[in-house]
Amino acid sequence: MRTRWLTTTVLAMFAACAVGAGPVAADAVPTPAAPPRLLEPLKPCAYDGAPPGARCGTVEVALDRAKPHLGTTRVGFAFLPRRDQSQPSLGTVVPNPGGPGAPASRFVNYAGLLAPLLDRRDLLLVDPRGIGLSQQITCKAMTDPLAGFSHPELVAAIGACGRELGSQAGLYGSAAVADDIDAVRQVLDLDRLDLWGDSYGTYLMTVYAARHPERVHSVVLSGSYPIAFDTFGRDRLDAALRAIRLICARTRSCDGDAVMRDLAKVAARLRSHPVRFTVATGSRTYQATLDEAALASVVYARGERTLSAALPSALASAAAGDLDPLKRLASLVMLDVAGLTQNPAFSATTFAAVMCHDYPRAFRYQDPPAVRRADYRQALAALGPAAFRPFSAAGWTAAGFEGADLCIDWPNDPTAGAPVATDRPLPDVPVLVLSGDLDANTPSGAGRETAAQFPHAIFAEVANAGHTPSGDPCALALAIGFVKTLSADAKACLSTGTPPPVPGRAAVLAAQLPPARADATPAVRRALGLVGATAEDLVQQNGVVRAWGAANGLRGGRYAPGTATPGAITLTAVRVVRDARVSGTLAPAAGQQLTGTLRLSGPGVTPGRLQVRITPGTGAGHATGTLGGHAVDLDFQLEVGR
Repeated sequence: MRTRWLTTTVLAMFAACAVGAGPVAADAVPTPAAPPRLLEPLKPCAYDGAPPGARCGTVEVALDRAKPHLGTTRVGFAFLPRRDQSQPSLGTVVPNPGGPGAPASRFVNYAGLLAPLLDRRDLLLVDPRGIGLSQQITCKAMTDPLAGFSHPELVAAIGACGRELGSQAGLYGSAAVADDIDAVRQVLDLDRLDLWGDSYGTYLMTVYAARHPERVHSVVLSGSYPIAFDTFGRDRLDAALRAIRLICARTRSCDGDAVMRDLAKVAARLRSHPVRFTVATGSRTYQATLDEAALASVVYARGERTLSAALPSALASAAAGDLDPLKRLASLVMLDVAGLTQNPAFSATTFAAVMCHDYPRAFRYQDPPAVRRADYRQALAALGPAAFRPFSAAGWTAAGFEGADLCIDWPNDPTAGAPVATDRPLPDVPVLVLSGDLDANTPSGAGRETAAQFPHAIFAEVANAGHTPSGDPCALALAIGFVKTLSADAKACLSTGTPPPVPGRAAVLAAQLPPARADATPAVRRALGLVGATAEDLVQQNGVVRAWGAANGLRGGRYAPGTATPGAITLTAVRVVRDARVSGTLAPAAGQQLTGTLRLSGPGVTPGRLQVRITPGTGAGHATGTLGGHAVDLDFQLEVGR
């Protein structure tokens, strides 16, 4: 369960990557674990993005508290004192952004997000063991970005990571991390904590509350899921389909029933006739497959509202035989997953270690691989095909969510299992659970199950919010108020926010593009419409270019970083429609404008060369140059939001 900035997944032996003293002889007498200790006095934090005024430190703890002779590991943290030092502290806010694998110190600007609480409360950012300011671990198997492009490759990479970790594969679970947080609390002599979890952070903070309830003042869980969640993701499928229907109904831009029919048609087609396509990754390209699993990953959407909103038009195009828009969405999901291995602030290794140690599974680690797979297939078959419609069971369970068979190649770990008991209620501590009603990553149903784990938790659904709704203004205010008062109106955010816009169908030919409004001939207006559509496509792909060094045009061609101007993008035969190409350069300018020189060619457009200035948000622009041998110098207005 990743953060919104995110989704999910993609060592030489672990002794080369981890911890302090090595193991002692087998016949050594075990000794109690030493109390945690601060390795040196706190110092001003020096890492990029550290909250001003924060001080950093490191605590040494046992790597395995049940076997302290195995050595130690270091847990790093940042501590931001409250702004008002003239009065006693009201407590300490301890957030976690999720992952698992995301460090609290730098993945979310918690000092800004939680600012209304920090006059009288301190802020403590503890990086889980293996991540960020803590002593890091890295599996070689999880560093290849292309390993996350297909489900089988990801399963293999996760299994290889477990073998690299060896006997220490089970030492990075949520119970150990929760106890590490409490070790930091001890050395800083803190009393009561206000726990704040986003995504996987909700799971971690639930574990902390179960293990150290006497230290809990309040718990906010944003985008949450229970300890015993459905490993097959049936609730996520229901939530994904519900999100699409809600967006259609609220925007009145699509018919939910028609979208469901298109989805069933396209899923059946891709199940029997998958399609190969190319994804640009800088100097490398990857031959990806648009199959039922890739479609499922887009429908799952990791709780990203904009992906759910883009699906109706992409599915309508696909149902009519045009797969390019759906390929675009699938490539964005693939690159997002693969990009986690390239993000220095995320650890795919600890993601795998936590998932494969803590989460539910339909097989036993002590069994050999063939038995594991037979048990998994039997459990899946027992659910029946109706549980996953319009997908097959195999298609949906390869969508990329945690669980299913992702850990089926993980080595045997006798300690693996739920980090807290699932057969009795959790401690009676004040809890607020927030769920976005457009979130398929941690659905509202999972949020209700989370709340039911506690005797008196408050559950609040947030309208029009996706994953980790604490970023929504209404939900954030509700959560801030809850920490202060331990009360909240469960219905406060049921009618707030706005749904994401649903884009129109992508044009196939230049003649289908909306022409620009301008005092010009139809041919010139059509050419300017092509310029506008290309600029809009570039804006959508700009993040991919920055992260990967290249991106594809919707129907062909390539975007890559330019060299002449900072931030410039070079376009090489980019096609947003099949019968026209655009080459040249666009660069950011003042007022959120794009400026540059573009060459237009192809049978669907009047050829020429234009110097353009466009403001993508408003569609206003100006063009000079030649088209079809005639001079052009005019203002124009593009249609926005199609």
